[in-house]
Amino acid sequence: MRLALIHSPFVGPSSWRRTAEALAATGVEAVAADYGGVRPPDWYDGAAHRIAAALPGFEPLALAVHSGAGGLVPALADALGARASAFLFVDAVLPYPGQRWLDTAPPALADRLREIAEEGVLPPWDTWFGRGAIETLIIDPALRAAFSADLPRVPLAYLEAVAPGGEAWRNRRAAYLQLSGPYAAEAGAAEALGWIVRREQLHHLAMLTHPDRLAGILAEMADELAA
Repeated sequence: MRLALIHSPFVGPSSWRRTAEALAATGVEAVAADYGGVRPPDWYDGAAHRIAAALPGFEPLALAVHSGAGGLVPALADALGARASAFLFVDAVLPYPGQRWLDTAPPALADRLREIAEEGVLPPWDTWFGRGAIETLIIDPALRAAFSADLPRVPLAYLEAVAPGGEAWRNRRAAYLQLSGPYAAEAGAAEALGWIVRREQLHHLAMLTHPDRLAGILAEMADELAA
């Protein structure tokens, strides 16, 4: 099964590229989709259609969605139709149709983002969590610099936009890969839905720092989804 690796709207496509290369080295066809992030006014649907356009000839495929990209899944299912055979949530939020991103975030984080936005635009994601947080996850300075250089400036309006509805995604096979402690609730909810769930003691950006290990895990889970 082909794998499309979808980055969070808050980070760039470079977050997935090392894992895409590691998958290719093992013979798994994979692409880290570069869709240009989210843009007004059709925040979710626009991103989903740009992702679909970035995946020509990729079908059937499983989409591995990381972090905030989980919120794009209903729109992706509609945009891709039968081309999307499965969704693999990687330390990701679960879909929240009819809600805003801010409604689903921890209140302390939502308040902080409102405070640090400047003229309606958020600072880069690597500054959201205080001094030293990203350095702890990405130890290598060159790798960290490349990751930071790829980070978008996301409008606060995206976090305030209501996610569109859509039920097509619920008819696709699904799995959840938990990489870090903060996503334990999402993994538990996925398990309650009967999804394939796997938990690894890594961290939220492990696809960047542990690409070979992530490639192996994703390939195994994709095989399970295809079985």
